[in-house]
Amino acid sequence: MTEPVAQRGSGPAATLSLDLDNLWCYQRSFGIEAWRDYPSFLDLAVPRILEVLDRLDLRLTVFIIGRDAAQPANRALMAEWTKRGHEPGNHSYDHELSLHRWPRERIADEVRRAGDVIAEATGKTPRGFRGPAFGLSPALLEALTDLGYAYDASSFPSSLGALARLYHRRQAAKAGGRAEIQDDLYGNLRDSRQPLRPYRWSLGNGSLVETPVTTLPLLRLPFQGTYLNYLADRSPGLASGYFNAALSLCRLRRVPPSFLLHATDFLGSDDSAALACLPGMRRSGAEKTAFMTERLGALKRRFDVLPIGAFVDRLEAHHDLPQLSPALSA
Repeated sequence: MTEPVAQRGSGPAATLSLDLDNLWCYQRSFGIEAWRDYPSFLDLAVPRILEVLDRLDLRLTVFIIGRDAAQPANRALMAEWTKRGHEPGNHSYDHELSLHRWPRERIADEVRRAGDVIAEATGKTPRGFRGPAFGLSPALLEALTDLGYAYDASSFPSSLGALARLYHRRQAAKAGGRAEIQDDLYGNLRDSRQPLRPYRWSLGNGSLVETPVTTLPLLRLPFQGTYLNYLADRSPGLASGYFNAALSLCRLRRVPPSFLLHATDFLGSDDSAALACLPGMRRSGAEKTAFMTERLGALKRRFDVLPIGAFVDRLEAHHDLPQLSPALSA
């Protein structure tokens, strides 16, 4: 059995990250034509999230979309992440859900373009990448290695990929969108069998650390922030109990949890009517923010919570990671 990651004093290590998907990204994925105007909720969401993180004294990795980082109106918001000690990550330039299916050189151009504007906006060069909707392929991994990235965080070993696609189609139809849903969106059964603990990809052009988004050990059910909010819309007590059970199972199975947030985890039904098609939107922004603050507090009490980059540095210094060759759906 793999040994637990070295401790810093408050328990075994966990990582915290946030995908800064914007309103236009969701509209685009649902086939809603309004996305072409690039509507944004970052001016509302980012200060709210930063305030919660400051209050809890937590630092995370924020995966930023290049197009948003390139907008002059967003520059001050982007700079706030690094000013407050958070790590910028690369979430592609245009959040194209098919990016992982592109040829290697085209992927590299997209990642490089995003990395350049993120570095300019935040003052720090991204060291890690997460693909849109967890898209992952050998070509993507090799492109990241070519560009000198330290880690990828796209693996999402979930057993609910098919149900997530069904929900996406249904919500798109309700919103009047015409979404083209790829058959590997949110992963498939093969992807759900990928390891939960960090490992190293063995590639033809080198190697790359993978830090999977953690799903429930054994059952591979998700417990990221959006899924918890979906449950909390029906029963906050159930969602809280499920999260605590997931953390306990991670400790029992010696899996360092990589807990994923989205900006919409802190936005509610009162913030924008355009958010209604998204999961977890039955409660107000204040209710959701209070709920997520409690969950993050529980995570901090039980684990030493790190940005992914700091966690990878610790792995590199103290652990020999298992090596895998890509066997992915794309």
